Amino acid sequence: MPLVLFDLDGTLVDSAPDLCASLNRLRLEEQLEPLAFDTLREFAGSGARGLLKIGFNITPEHERFEELKERFLSDYQEHCAEKVHCFDGVPELLDKLENNGWQWGVVTNKFQCFTDPILKKLNLFDRASVIVSGDATGKLKPNPGNMLIALHHCQADPKQTPYVGDDIRDCKVARALGMPFAAAAWGYLREDFPISDWDTDIVARHPKELLAWILKLNA
Repeated sequence: MPLVLFDLDGTLVDSAPDLCASLNRLRLEEQLEPLAFDTLREFAGSGARGLLKIGFNITPEHERFEELKERFLSDYQEHCAEKVHCFDGVPELLDKLENNGWQWGVVTNKFQCFTDPILKKLNLFDRASVIVSGDATGKLKPNPGNMLIALHHCQADPKQTPYVGDDIRDCKVARALGMPFAAAAWGYLREDFPISDWDTDIVARHPKELLAWILKLNA
């Protein structure tokens, strides 16, 4: 059975509302005004490091980085499945893939303590053939370690297994393994990594644009 793999944040699910809310709660604790959602959204796929950079202008070298990161992640773990939802068109895409005999899975840099509650909240956990979170190997994309776990679990040939993601790291890991790659342009695209510079097979503006491309790969 053919397999397609997806990134999670910014690809299958819109987790930005919960991530940005956690960041702003931390800012309020630090007596800072909340930042606008539109300012924070593009960093929602960049993890704690990206959000703390835009929220506090600090990097991992800063003496308070680890403290603020732990507080941010603790808050987010409590609230990660509150407002999260599938992007428009994703449920229909997954239904059609399954109806056409495809299995699908998730390879994400997000840690399992966040990934699993989100997928369960959205009734996707039991449908996925494989779910590999960032802490599976401790090596995040573009390192191929977690992707290789997913491919091995499903006995899938990378050259026939498309990957869909919204970050340049997704593109890099797919290319490193010879996987077809689709850029999810509805996701959290960073201005400093323009999608026009990526090595993509297709740039999809909506999930419905992916079905024909995916099915053709196994024609």
